[in-house]
Amino acid sequence: MITQQQADYLLALSKHIIEGDAVLERKMYSPSFPIDDRVYMVSKADNEFSFFLEITQSSKKNLKLTLHFQEEDASIGLLRVDFNGRHPNPEIANDKVPDIFKPFAGQWLEESHIHYFIEGYKPLSWAIPLKADNTFSVKDFTDASELGNIIRVFGNKINLQTVLDISIQRQFI
Repeated sequence: MITQQQADYLLALSKHIIEGDAVLERKMYSPSFPIDDRVYMVSKADNEFSFFLEITQSSKKNLKLTLHFQEEDASIGLLRVDFNGRHPNPEIANDKVPDIFKPFAGQWLEESHIHYFIEGYKPLSWAIPLKADNTFSVKDFTDASELGNIIRVFGNKINLQTVLDISIQRQFI
């Protein structure tokens, strides 16, 4: 497992999308319904770290964007945004849980929410409603036209340096 300091560091690292051995400065992304895509990324700091972004959508119009840090054969969730989803938070908030999460201890979130890695818990077990998070500007997903903006905002949150050209087909929703 990793520490909170390591998770925060990994989240803040600059990331680039890769395809094969190529590190991309620009990527065309055109999802099709239902979305079930995995995008691989690397960051080159002192060492090379690898990540993947999963973008999934259910037939119920639930949309999830998840960033995983890959370490050898394991992956550790660092950040996830769930639109139109449900999530139960842990009952007990230890001393590592930031204050913003504490009012949501033991609660089922029945709205769009954002998960963060919190040390001492299973990765991504804690979430807060998007309306309570002032670092993610998109608060809901109701129309296909919003998808491009959601992916760009998520990309900014994870420090994605590859420019995404996003083409949304209206019929995918």
